[in-house]
Amino acid sequence: MPPAVEKLLQRLPPWFWSFRPLAWFWAGVLGTVACVALVLALMGPPRAPAEASFARLPPAAAAETHQASAQDQPLPPVPPLAMRGTPIAEPNPDLLEPASGMPGQFLPRIAADGRKPSSVYAAAFDPDERHPRVAMVIDGAGLDQAATLRLLHDLPSAIDIAWSAYTPFAYAATLSKMAREQGRECLVSIPMEPSGYPGVDEGSHALLTGATPAVNWQNLLWSLSGVQGCVGATGGSDGMLGERFAQSARAFGDMRAEVLRRGLLYLDPGQVDVVVDRASSVAEPVAADAIDERLADLTRAAQEHGSAVGLAGPPRPVMLERIAVWTHGLAAKGVVLAPFSALPKPSPVANR
Repeated sequence: MPPAVEKLLQRLPPWFWSFRPLAWFWAGVLGTVACVALVLALMGPPRAPAEASFARLPPAAAAETHQASAQDQPLPPVPPLAMRGTPIAEPNPDLLEPASGMPGQFLPRIAADGRKPSSVYAAAFDPDERHPRVAMVIDGAGLDQAATLRLLHDLPSAIDIAWSAYTPFAYAATLSKMAREQGRECLVSIPMEPSGYPGVDEGSHALLTGATPAVNWQNLLWSLSGVQGCVGATGGSDGMLGERFAQSARAFGDMRAEVLRRGLLYLDPGQVDVVVDRASSVAEPVAADAIDERLADLTRAAQEHGSAVGLAGPPRPVMLERIAVWTHGLAAKGVVLAPFSALPKPSPVANR
């Protein structure tokens, strides 16, 4: 102890030493307070809450942060599979025009107020649905009455149906009305020259690479006038895909442009994700296990890309049975069955 301090302590009165424990206590308290004050000074002012930090983000950055957190949230269970949906509107005179040279027949068109068949006759679907979507279109329906009625009876309404252009007009009108009442979208199958032509023939009204533009034009209008209330058209017809006609860029482009000009969607067989079954394109019908394999491929395509569309036809018992089983297993795979109109539309292909 320094001599000066020792000398100062010796001069303190005797009564001071009786309070020494209390003095040491207050000295400790004051020392602790001094240490805390020093630490707080070194740390600086407190930080703002997390909410204030988020609020200082630019609006775009804040929106991106919110969107990312929403996408990270787990998806709810897939909605139950509906066998019947909301009925689709009956054919509207505003969306029809008389077909020249075909008495009693009408062609689709865009209404004066801008309404299109592709929206008026589209099946109901939740636009906020975030699950992967898969669509199935069964083309060439109508010629086999028993198979077509089974399709309408056994398959969910989200399965689209495309009518063969060769279905008798009165019969097609009755069947399409049944489909719309179920909430099922309808398309029309346009017969086009297949790769095996002339050994494989699409009938007297097929669009052919060797026909004149005028003949093809008339046959196209004949196909489109066969049934009203359709959301679109497809080149898949009666078991064939019209590959050879689709390779003619000019003829195919003119056909597709006319379909779109009339406010219809076009399902290009060359752009579908999976061709499930073409019963008329092979010597023997496609086996059930082969159909199951292609349906599994279609499901995987939807899971990987967010959406996928399959094409099958014409309807036949084994194909309809396997598709029915497939649809009821989609929920377990986190995939929702959707009408074709609810899928993103691919960009047009100019040259094939």
